[in-house]
Amino acid sequence: MLRPERVVFEGHPAPALRPVELPHTRSLAFMSPGGAEYRLLAAIPPEPAPAGGFPVLVLVDGDALFPTALSAARLQAGRPEVSGVSPAVILGVGYPGAAPFDAERRRQDLLPTDGGADRFLDLIAGEMLTQVERLAPIDRACMSLVSHSFGGLFALHTLFARPGLFRSHVAGSPSIWWEERAILKTRERFLRLPVAASAPRLLITVGGDEQNGDEQRDPQRAARLHMARMIGNAAEMAEVLAASGRVDCEHVVFVGENHISVIPAMLSRAVAFALGGTEGKLSP
Repeated sequence: MLRPERVVFEGHPAPALRPVELPHTRSLAFMSPGGAEYRLLAAIPPEPAPAGGFPVLVLVDGDALFPTALSAARLQAGRPEVSGVSPAVILGVGYPGAAPFDAERRRQDLLPTDGGADRFLDLIAGEMLTQVERLAPIDRACMSLVSHSFGGLFALHTLFARPGLFRSHVAGSPSIWWEERAILKTRERFLRLPVAASAPRLLITVGGDEQNGDEQRDPQRAARLHMARMIGNAAEMAEVLAASGRVDCEHVVFVGENHISVIPAMLSRAVAFALGGTEGKLSP
């Protein structure tokens, strides 16, 4: 059996160290019908649920994004008169193991290759959310999807392929470059659909340093950044969608942030975007 670690300060033993737990949060093992294992991280507000159920914030790459998003959501919901944010269920979809990002699994789940993104979306919208509903009542009309990088591409794919599933979508640093910008074809099919009665909401974010590399110090990385064209692609996507009138679209560039350092800033803005304005509107 593992015992709590003990440390010594100035010759005196300190109290046994204990794991830190996130209050009102559960980790659930989940198995897909095909046998793939997932870890669901679910934070349930201690407050009574609104009449229609709690809003839901769904995060893919949950192992990496869940703790920061949960902190941002609880801080903002703690001052609703300032933020306009009410308590929400936060759901992180992750994988077994200790790595924050599982490179192979996320490629299988987040990219549209061979229908992978659509199968993953079916899994989230189906049995995963059903598991959450066993823990707390949720409002399926007030769900938001938040993700980063390949996950940002997944958020765009979700908006274009299932525009009514989520109320709000946050595409952080979306990998629009993937497969020679194949997502643009999916966007064009979306733009030909009948206009929805209520426009879906989209926030596209990117770090201001995601497109710049030092060619002398690391020419290969500079070439990759030039190819990915993260800032330019994000700006063009936002411009087209905003001009279409079919999407309530916002676009934010976080100055001085790179592809990794931008994540906390993106998550804080994502909470405000997805849950802002819910205070007072979702209470019984």
